[in-house]
Amino acid sequence: MTHTQGKNFRTRLTAGLLVATSALAIGPFAYAANEDHDAALIVTDTADQAVTALSDQVISDSEADLVLSNVDIDAVARFTLGNKWAELSADEKSRYTDAFGIFARNQMKEHLSGLSGADVTVTDVIPRGDSDAIVVTQVRTADSDRPQEMSWRVMQNGSWHIVDIQAQDIWFAIEQRAQFGAILDRNNGDIDALINEISS
Repeated sequence: MTHTQGKNFRTRLTAGLLVATSALAIGPFAYAANEDHDAALIVTDTADQAVTALSDQVISDSEADLVLSNVDIDAVARFTLGNKWAELSADEKSRYTDAFGIFARNQMKEHLSGLSGADVTVTDVIPRGDSDAIVVTQVRTADSDRPQEMSWRVMQNGSWHIVDIQAQDIWFAIEQRAQFGAILDRNNGDIDALINEISS
C-alpha cells in the first residue's frame, strides 16, 4: 500500500467511525415511539455516559471504555472481517479484536469533544425480532438548523448492545467491512497487514 493509499484509507475509515461514534456523544434525549423498549434504553444509557465523560471536554481511556461497554466491539470486529474471521487462528482473532478495540477507543477520544452540545430525539424503535431492533433518532447540532437522522442497530446476546450505526444512508460496520476487505485483498489476505493499518 502506498503512503497516499494508506492516508486515503485512514481518512475514509476515520470519517466513517467518527460519524458512527459521534452518536455516542450526544445530549439529552427526547422520546417518541417505544421509548421504554430495552433497545432504546441502551442507546440513552450510552448517551448519558458520553455526556458525563465530555463534561470536562476530555475523554480518558477509562471514560471511553465505559462508553464503548455498550457497544459489542467483539461482534463488530468479527463482522468487519466477514468470512475471513473463520480462517484465523485463535491468536490472530485475539490480536485483531484487541487492535480493533484500541482503534475504536482512540477514534472516540480524538473526535467526540466537539459534539457534546448536540440534541437527539428518539423517533422510533423498529423491532426485528425478539433480540434485534433499529433505534431511529434525529440529531441536531449547534451549527446545523436541520437535524440529521441516525439509526442504531441494537442486538441482544445476553444483554442489549449497539452493533452498528447508520448516518447519511451508510451503515458504518458494513462500510468498514468493505474497507477491511480491500486491505486484505491488497495484501494477499495477511491479517497482520490489517492489524498494522488500524493500529497506526
